[in-house]
Amino acid sequence: MADFLDINQYAAPTKAETLAGMKEIVPVIKDLLTKAIVENAIRKLEKIPEPECSQFVTATKARFLAERDNSIRRRLAAAKIQEPIMQGHDLSGKERFRPETRHMITLEVQKDCFVGFKGERFRFYLSDEGYRNAKRSEQEGEIKIKSHAAVVAGKLYPDKKPKQQER
Repeated sequence: MADFLDINQYAAPTKAETLAGMKEIVPVIKDLLTKAIVENAIRKLEKIPEPECSQFVTATKARFLAERDNSIRRRLAAAKIQEPIMQGHDLSGKERFRPETRHMITLEVQKDCFVGFKGERFRFYLSDEGYRNAKRSEQEGEIKIKSHAAVVAGKLYPDKKPKQQER
């Protein structure tokens, strides 16, 4: 693997240019293992005749770039399927500190309704009446309450520990 990365990093159009770039760094490498790996890669490349060596370096670089691009695509795809962004009240919003606030809920909309569109996530600080309305919406299948915490003077008292940190 290290040979693969070193060759890619110093890949040039010709064998001579690739080897010159790699040989140039050997004297300044402080880590002995890294130095040994680079020297070993140089020795291996010197044994490969032209034009096979240049073709090998070009193919190695292309494979490295394809894997890197694939990795970027995978990370972008994973980011797209992550949970939706939390909407509604901020975690430390002013609603949390209102005297009538008794509940904090996070919810996911199950079907398009007055709260939002299916799949959206919200955090709300609610009075007792607001919480009863949310429970009614949950019974009607409009929303799913994911977590609840009692609120007293702005301090949160979760019903249970969350499985993962809120985003």
